[in-house]
Amino acid sequence: MNTFSKLAIIASVMALGSVGASYASQTWTDLAPGNGVAMSDFKTDLSVYNKQDIADLISAKTVSVLKYDEAWVNQKGTGEATNLITEDAQSINQLREGLKADPAAVKLLAEHKIKVDQVVSILPDGKGGVQLYIS
Repeated sequence: MNTFSKLAIIASVMALGSVGASYASQTWTDLAPGNGVAMSDFKTDLSVYNKQDIADLISAKTVSVLKYDEAWVNQKGTGEATNLITEDAQSINQLREGLKADPAAVKLLAEHKIKVDQVVSILPDGKGGVQLYIS
């Protein structure tokens, strides 16, 4: 094995270790029903796939998990949420495909007993956390 190969292996192992460390200290919580963001904000975010959301999930300090069908209980927009799953199926599928292509994201979700195909949306909160909407 030449020196370049050895260095490449060492760099790969270090990179994998840093990915693991980045989410090892995350705090995950299940939010109570009715704690979804405003429907207008959610609708705007859901309509477009943003690869950065996956990176935000992996590097988040906090991950708040919401069940999609309960996120807007007792809020205006509950009925509208049901329609969005169909209307934005393409962007939801793109998000799921992006997650499947990222081994760190797949591992992170699996550690919290969430399947990639359950993920509906990832919303960064702008403070180092994300809201993870699952079905």
